[in-house]
Amino acid sequence: MSKITDSQPSNLNQFNAVSFEVNISRLPNVEFFCQRIAIPSVVLGEAFQPMPFMNLPVEGDTLTFEPLNLSFILDEDLQNYQEIYSWMTALGFPRDFDQFKTLKSAQEASEYSSMFSDMDIIMLTNKSNPNYKVTFTDAFPTSLSSVQLDTTQAGLDPIIVDVTFNFKGMFNIVKLT
Repeated sequence: MSKITDSQPSNLNQFNAVSFEVNISRLPNVEFFCQRIAIPSVVLGEAFQPMPFMNLPVEGDTLTFEPLNLSFILDEDLQNYQEIYSWMTALGFPRDFDQFKTLKSAQEASEYSSMFSDMDIIMLTNKSNPNYKVTFTDAFPTSLSSVQLDTTQAGLDPIIVDVTFNFKGMFNIVKLT
């Protein structure tokens, strides 16, 4: 027979929503001004087993990962916006093929991976120590929100820009301490 204390968690500290850092090697200015980031939801597909009176749901065999969403404050030199915009235009090369070349140096010209960037979210403890690292492999931007300019605002609120990333494979969660 188990004791009541066996079912209690070993750590009673809650995670705080402001206790995180973001590391994106390709986007140092976005990294610095990051306000929000959402670890994507994961969906396990489902199947149905036919039965005489109803179909019974059973576990599926495929995981689906939602995109990674990040929000950042726009800096007045638009450096963080331009980091993402340049990356996206290089991936899509809407004007000419030379834009694609900006993704890679001459030494990397044959490497496909230079089009992507790994992204890490470092989750901190209540004492601001690194606790967990969530790594997204081969991320790339798919959506960059509009920049809303508005003369009717009463205050000097910062402009928040949203960016959506897709990533290859699964994300990985590693305990750091």
